[in-house]
Amino acid sequence: MAKFIKTCDLSIILAAVLWGCISLFTRPMQENGLSSPMIVAVRAVTTTAVMFLVILIKDRSLLKIRLKDLWMFLGTGIASFLFFNVCYMSSIGENSVSVACMLMYTSPIWVTLFSALLFKERLTVGKVFALLICIASCAMLCLSSSLSISSIGLVYGLLSGLGYGLYSIFGKFATKKYSTTTVIFYTFAFASLGAIPICNIGKAVSLFCRPENILLGALISVFCTILPYMLYTYGLSKTEAGKAAVLSIIEPVVAAIVGFLAFGENPGIIGLVGVLGIVAGIILLEKQKN
Repeated sequence: MAKFIKTCDLSIILAAVLWGCISLFTRPMQENGLSSPMIVAVRAVTTTAVMFLVILIKDRSLLKIRLKDLWMFLGTGIASFLFFNVCYMSSIGENSVSVACMLMYTSPIWVTLFSALLFKERLTVGKVFALLICIASCAMLCLSSSLSISSIGLVYGLLSGLGYGLYSIFGKFATKKYSTTTVIFYTFAFASLGAIPICNIGKAVSLFCRPENILLGALISVFCTILPYMLYTYGLSKTEAGKAAVLSIIEPVVAAIVGFLAFGENPGIIGLVGVLGIVAGIILLEKQKN
């Protein structure tokens, strides 16, 4: 197996598979009364605690950051992770799982546009063509009569793509100065600080006292947050960012399979073409960047 696929590539694929299974936990948690901010809060707080222990054991100097660089982590933690996850989980609650995930994967559109504006990256004909494929495919996905999508769900989905894309923008600044471990820790630390005030902490604690919510909270924290972030970070440290982005495209495919098997969501011909079109557009876009 090692001859056909590298360990770093496999770790990125496994991370994407785990992220693609997140609806297995968020849907039941939402049905049990937990809001999107509550779910985000438990993910952020749990991951912050684990990363803090890792840093204490590994190297305490990784906790050091400059005050003038706080804006970077406000960006990765609040403007990206918190904003993205609240929108994405709200999108899952409003839309079919595959629709929510594919709308989230409009992030390369936002990243390409922001990179052109902020980093002066060339907006070539190839990039524009790839973006148009993604946009047209999103439209097909939304028009599929076999999939569930609401107007507010469409807004949540597109905003989740914006938030997801912002991580690459702010993260690009942060990783130039700090290690991946430091960036991840402060990302989740600031996400925790942002999530707690908006999650109705009293009600959240009451709901999480229920055994089924404790179990679901533990599972989503371990299998959809800590483990995939560790796997993806390892893989990203050993391979090119463009290749990692292409490998992670398996996430919406897994989400579509989960939606079909767990929730009986059938994308139909138009929806399936839309899914394949978005995957093709993202691959083409990443090829243009490299």
